Amino acid sequence: MKLNEKSVAYYATCNSPPDKTGFLFKKGERNTAYHRRWFILKGNMLFYFEERESREPIGVIVLEGCTVELCESESEEFAFAVKFDCVKARVYKMAAENQPAMESWVKALSRASFDYMRLVVKELERQLEEVQEEARSSQAKNKLKKHQPQVQGATSSQPTTFSLQNAEITGPSQEGVSSRENGVSWSKPTSLPNGVSEGCVWEGDCCGKGDGVKPPTVPPRRKPSGGSPESPVSPGTGSFSKLHDWYGQEVAELRTEWLQSQ
Repeated sequence: MKLNEKSVAYYATCNSPPDKTGFLFKKGERNTAYHRRWFILKGNMLFYFEERESREPIGVIVLEGCTVELCESESEEFAFAVKFDCVKARVYKMAAENQPAMESWVKALSRASFDYMRLVVKELERQLEEVQEEARSSQAKNKLKKHQPQVQGATSSQPTTFSLQNAEITGPSQEGVSSRENGVSWSKPTSLPNGVSEGCVWEGDCCGKGDGVKPPTVPPRRKPSGGSPESPVSPGTGSFSKLHDWYGQEVAELRTEWLQSQ
Protein backbone atom coordinates (compact mmCIF):
# COMPACT_ATOMS: atom_id res chain seq x y z
CA MET A 1 0.00 0.00 0.00
CA LYS A 2 1.34 3.40 -0.96
CA LEU A 3 0.54 6.32 1.32
CA ASN A 4 1.25 10.00 0.94
CA GLU A 5 3.73 10.78 3.70
CA LYS A 6 2.65 14.41 4.14
CA SER A 7 -1.05 13.53 4.33
CA VAL A 8 -0.37 10.72 6.80
CA ALA A 9 1.85 12.94 8.95
CA TYR A 10 -0.77 15.70 8.96
CA TYR A 11 -3.54 13.25 9.93
CA ALA A 12 -1.38 11.88 12.77
CA THR A 13 -0.70 15.30 14.30
CA CYS A 14 -3.91 17.22 13.48
CA ASN A 15 -6.48 18.23 16.10
CA SER A 16 -8.87 15.35 15.34
CA PRO A 17 -9.54 13.42 18.56
CA PRO A 18 -7.65 10.11 18.81
CA ASP A 19 -9.26 6.82 19.85
CA LYS A 20 -6.42 5.92 22.20
CA THR A 21 -2.95 7.15 23.13
CA GLY A 22 -0.17 5.82 25.33
CA PHE A 23 3.33 4.37 25.61
CA LEU A 24 4.14 0.87 24.38
CA PHE A 25 7.32 -1.11 23.90
CA LYS A 26 7.75 -2.02 20.23
CA LYS A 27 10.04 -4.80 19.04
CA GLY A 28 12.16 -3.77 16.05
CA GLU A 29 12.28 -5.68 12.79
CA ARG A 30 16.08 -5.73 12.44
CA ASN A 31 17.04 -4.87 16.01
CA THR A 32 14.93 -7.33 17.96
CA ALA A 33 15.15 -5.32 21.15
CA TYR A 34 12.10 -3.53 22.55
CA HIS A 35 12.01 0.30 22.25
CA ARG A 36 9.68 2.60 24.11
CA ARG A 37 7.43 4.52 21.70
CA TRP A 38 4.50 6.90 21.89
CA PHE A 39 1.43 5.47 20.08
CA ILE A 40 -1.67 7.24 18.75
CA LEU A 41 -4.64 5.26 17.44
CA LYS A 42 -6.97 7.04 14.95
CA GLY A 43 -9.56 4.93 13.17
CA ASN A 44 -7.80 1.93 11.65
CA MET A 45 -4.36 3.58 11.66
CA LEU A 46 -1.85 3.16 14.51
CA PHE A 47 0.87 5.84 14.49
CA TYR A 48 4.03 5.59 16.62
CA PHE A 49 6.46 8.36 17.48
CA GLU A 50 9.95 8.30 18.88
CA GLU A 51 8.93 10.68 21.66
CA ARG A 52 5.66 12.12 22.88
CA GLU A 53 6.66 15.61 21.74
CA SER A 54 7.71 14.50 18.25
CA ARG A 55 6.11 16.43 15.40
CA GLU A 56 6.09 13.61 12.85
CA PRO A 57 5.52 9.85 13.27
CA ILE A 58 8.32 7.42 12.50
CA GLY A 59 5.88 4.76 11.33
CA VAL A 60 2.24 3.75 10.86
CA ILE A 61 0.43 0.40 10.96
CA VAL A 62 -2.79 0.00 8.96
CA LEU A 63 -4.87 -2.34 11.10
CA GLU A 64 -7.41 -3.39 8.47
CA GLY A 65 -7.82 -7.18 8.42
CA CYS A 66 -5.49 -7.80 11.35
CA THR A 67 -5.81 -10.06 14.38
CA VAL A 68 -4.37 -9.33 17.83
CA GLU A 69 -2.96 -12.25 19.81
CA LEU A 70 -1.31 -12.48 23.19
CA CYS A 71 2.27 -13.73 23.40
CA GLU A 72 2.73 -16.79 25.62
CA SER A 73 6.47 -16.39 26.06
CA GLU A 74 7.58 -15.99 29.69
CA SER A 75 10.41 -13.65 28.69
CA GLU A 76 7.97 -11.20 27.06
CA GLU A 77 5.71 -9.97 29.85
CA PHE A 78 2.46 -8.15 28.89
CA ALA A 79 3.32 -8.66 25.22
CA PHE A 80 0.95 -9.10 22.25
CA ALA A 81 1.31 -9.44 18.49
CA VAL A 82 -0.51 -7.81 15.56
CA LYS A 83 -0.73 -10.31 12.68
CA PHE A 84 -2.12 -10.18 9.13
CA ASP A 85 -3.56 -13.07 7.15
CA CYS A 86 -1.41 -12.76 4.06
CA VAL A 87 1.86 -14.21 2.73
CA LYS A 88 5.12 -12.61 3.95
CA ALA A 89 3.22 -10.12 6.13
CA ARG A 90 5.13 -8.60 8.98
CA VAL A 91 4.22 -9.45 12.55
CA TYR A 92 4.31 -6.46 14.92
CA LYS A 93 5.14 -7.32 18.53
CA MET A 94 4.45 -4.84 21.33
CA ALA A 95 4.34 -4.93 25.10
CA ALA A 96 2.54 -2.82 27.68
CA GLU A 97 3.78 -1.64 31.05
CA ASN A 98 1.17 -3.61 33.03
CA GLN A 99 -1.74 -6.02 32.66
CA PRO A 100 -4.60 -3.40 32.54
CA ALA A 101 -2.75 -1.39 29.89
CA MET A 102 -2.19 -4.53 27.82
CA GLU A 103 -5.88 -5.52 27.97
CA SER A 104 -6.98 -1.99 27.06
CA TRP A 105 -4.67 -1.86 24.02
CA VAL A 106 -5.62 -5.33 22.79
CA LYS A 107 -9.31 -4.42 22.98
CA ALA A 108 -8.83 -1.10 21.21
CA LEU A 109 -6.72 -2.59 18.39
CA SER A 110 -9.14 -5.47 17.87
CA ARG A 111 -11.99 -2.99 17.32
CA ALA A 112 -10.07 -0.63 15.04
CA SER A 113 -10.76 -2.34 11.68
CA PHE A 114 -13.64 -1.46 9.37
CA ASP A 115 -14.74 -5.11 9.37
CA TYR A 116 -15.48 -4.84 13.08
CA MET A 117 -17.24 -1.50 12.60
CA ARG A 118 -19.34 -3.08 9.83
CA LEU A 119 -20.46 -5.82 12.23
CA VAL A 120 -21.29 -3.20 14.87
CA VAL A 121 -23.35 -1.19 12.38
CA LYS A 122 -25.31 -4.31 11.35
CA GLU A 123 -26.05 -5.14 14.96
CA LEU A 124 -27.18 -1.59 15.68
CA GLU A 125 -29.44 -1.66 12.59
CA ARG A 126 -30.99 -4.93 13.79
CA GLN A 127 -31.67 -3.47 17.22
CA LEU A 128 -33.16 -0.34 15.64
CA GLU A 129 -35.51 -2.45 13.49
CA GLU A 130 -36.67 -4.34 16.58
CA VAL A 131 -37.41 -1.10 18.42
CA GLN A 132 -39.29 0.33 15.43
CA GLU A 133 -41.33 -2.87 15.05
CA GLU A 134 -42.28 -2.75 18.74
CA ALA A 135 -43.28 0.91 18.34
CA ARG A 136 -45.46 0.11 15.31
CA SER A 137 -47.12 -2.78 17.16
CA SER A 138 -47.80 -0.55 20.15
CA GLN A 139 -49.33 2.16 17.94
CA ALA A 140 -51.54 -0.41 16.18
CA LYS A 141 -52.80 -1.72 19.54
CA ASN A 142 -53.54 1.81 20.75
CA LYS A 143 -55.50 2.61 17.57
CA LEU A 144 -57.46 -0.63 17.91
CA LYS A 145 -58.38 0.19 21.51
CA LYS A 146 -59.30 3.77 20.53
CA HIS A 147 -61.69 2.70 17.75
CA GLN A 148 -63.17 -0.26 19.66
CA PRO A 149 -66.82 0.47 20.64
CA GLN A 150 -67.49 0.77 24.33
CA VAL A 151 -69.91 -1.80 25.72
CA GLN A 152 -72.50 -0.08 27.87
CA GLY A 153 -74.09 -1.68 30.89
CA ALA A 154 -77.38 -3.49 30.67
CA THR A 155 -79.08 -1.11 33.10
CA SER A 156 -80.13 2.38 32.11
CA SER A 157 -81.00 5.37 34.26
CA GLN A 158 -83.49 6.75 31.74
CA PRO A 159 -87.16 6.19 32.58
CA THR A 160 -89.02 3.61 30.53
CA THR A 161 -92.09 4.81 28.70
CA PHE A 162 -94.77 2.83 26.92
CA SER A 163 -97.82 3.63 24.86
CA LEU A 164 -101.31 2.27 25.31
CA GLN A 165 -101.98 2.48 21.62
CA ASN A 166 -102.28 -0.87 19.85
CA ALA A 167 -101.73 -2.66 23.17
CA GLU A 168 -104.14 -5.37 24.27
CA ILE A 169 -105.85 -6.12 27.55
CA THR A 170 -107.27 -9.61 27.55
CA GLY A 171 -109.55 -11.23 30.00
CA PRO A 172 -112.47 -13.66 30.07
CA SER A 173 -114.68 -12.83 27.11
CA GLN A 174 -118.40 -12.50 27.35
CA GLU A 175 -120.15 -14.48 24.65
CA GLY A 176 -116.90 -14.61 22.63
CA VAL A 177 -117.10 -10.88 21.77
CA SER A 178 -114.26 -8.44 22.48
CA SER A 179 -114.40 -4.65 22.17
CA ARG A 180 -111.86 -1.89 21.45
CA GLU A 181 -111.99 1.49 23.16
CA ASN A 182 -109.51 4.26 22.22
CA GLY A 183 -107.15 1.77 20.58
CA VAL A 184 -107.24 -0.60 23.58
CA SER A 185 -108.70 -4.06 23.22
CA TRP A 186 -110.28 -5.58 26.27
CA SER A 187 -113.14 -7.83 27.29
CA LYS A 188 -115.38 -7.72 30.37
CA PRO A 189 -115.07 -10.60 32.85
CA THR A 190 -118.41 -12.22 33.57
CA SER A 191 -117.61 -12.71 37.24
CA LEU A 192 -117.15 -8.96 37.98
CA PRO A 193 -120.13 -6.67 38.60
CA ASN A 194 -121.02 -3.59 36.56
CA GLY A 195 -118.64 -4.59 33.79
CA VAL A 196 -115.62 -3.12 35.60
CA SER A 197 -112.46 -4.50 34.12
CA GLU A 198 -110.39 -4.63 37.30
CA GLY A 199 -107.96 -7.50 37.49
CA CYS A 200 -107.57 -7.84 33.71
CA VAL A 201 -104.10 -8.94 32.63
CA TRP A 202 -102.08 -6.48 30.60
CA GLU A 203 -100.51 -8.22 27.63
CA GLY A 204 -98.93 -5.25 25.87
CA ASP A 205 -95.16 -4.81 25.63
CA CYS A 206 -94.79 -2.95 28.91
CA CYS A 207 -91.12 -2.37 29.60
CA GLY A 208 -90.42 -5.61 27.73
CA LYS A 209 -91.38 -7.64 30.84
CA GLY A 210 -95.09 -8.51 30.62
CA ASP A 211 -95.35 -8.41 34.40
CA GLY A 212 -99.15 -7.96 34.58
CA VAL A 213 -99.38 -4.14 34.88
CA LYS A 214 -103.03 -3.05 35.13
CA PRO A 215 -104.20 -0.55 32.53
CA PRO A 216 -106.45 2.42 33.27
CA THR A 217 -110.14 1.54 33.64
CA VAL A 218 -112.11 2.03 30.43
CA PRO A 219 -115.89 1.90 30.57
CA PRO A 220 -117.38 -0.78 28.34
CA ARG A 221 -119.50 -0.06 25.34
CA ARG A 222 -122.41 -2.36 24.85
CA LYS A 223 -123.03 -4.01 21.57
CA PRO A 224 -126.45 -5.36 20.64
CA SER A 225 -126.80 -8.69 19.04
CA GLY A 226 -128.07 -7.00 15.84
CA GLY A 227 -124.69 -5.41 15.22
CA SER A 228 -125.91 -1.72 15.09
CA PRO A 229 -125.73 0.70 18.05
CA GLU A 230 -129.07 1.70 19.65
CA SER A 231 -130.12 4.54 21.91
CA PRO A 232 -129.95 3.60 25.60
CA VAL A 233 -133.35 5.37 26.08
CA SER A 234 -135.41 4.20 23.18
CA PRO A 235 -134.85 0.90 21.39
CA GLY A 236 -135.13 0.76 17.64
CA THR A 237 -133.31 4.06 17.06
CA GLY A 238 -130.02 2.79 15.78
CA SER A 239 -129.81 5.08 12.76
CA PHE A 240 -129.45 8.87 12.74
CA SER A 241 -132.79 9.44 10.99
CA LYS A 242 -134.66 7.43 13.62
CA LEU A 243 -132.93 9.30 16.41
CA HIS A 244 -133.78 12.62 14.73
CA ASP A 245 -137.47 11.69 14.39
CA TRP A 246 -137.63 10.38 17.96
CA TYR A 247 -136.10 13.47 19.54
CA GLY A 248 -138.14 15.72 17.22
CA GLN A 249 -141.34 14.07 18.40
CA GLU A 250 -140.33 14.56 22.01
CA VAL A 251 -139.59 18.24 21.42
CA ALA A 252 -142.96 18.68 19.68
CA GLU A 253 -144.78 17.13 22.66
CA LEU A 254 -142.95 19.36 25.10
CA ARG A 255 -143.80 22.46 23.00
CA THR A 256 -147.49 21.50 22.91
CA GLU A 257 -147.55 21.06 26.69
CA TRP A 258 -145.91 24.47 27.14
CA LEU A 259 -148.41 26.18 24.88
CA GLN A 260 -151.31 24.62 26.74
CA SER A 261 -149.95 25.81 30.01
CA GLN A 262 -149.93 29.46 28.83
